[in-house]
Amino acid sequence: MAKYPSQLQDKFNLRLPDGMKDIIAERAKANGRSINSEIIQMLQNVIDEDERMDSIIATDEEKMLSDPTLEMTTEERIEYYKEIDPAKAEMLKLQQKQWEETTTLIHDLVNKGLLK
Repeated sequence: MAKYPSQLQDKFNLRLPDGMKDIIAERAKANGRSINSEIIQMLQNVIDEDERMDSIIATDEEKMLSDPTLEMTTEERIEYYKEIDPAKAEMLKLQQKQWEETTTLIHDLVNKGLLK
């Protein structure tokens, strides 16, 4: 007797909390699928999203690790970007100035006893 393709697939018995089967059945009906197909689709969605997030994280880590300015001081970064991205160099200068002004203000407030 020949086996059907579904008989050759992996099988897994699953216990669900009370009410979950009904929720999945409603989703399956709304999506025009069987309960089994709905569960498979839900699992595949989670797997796909995990893979997408892993890819995003890996790309961000690669960018960070390949960043030549990672170990530079702010002044060194400004000099580095003057040639390749003058707008970024100007932004870094502005950020540095704002940081210095904020730091000075905080020190003044602490010295005057207005901030602890």
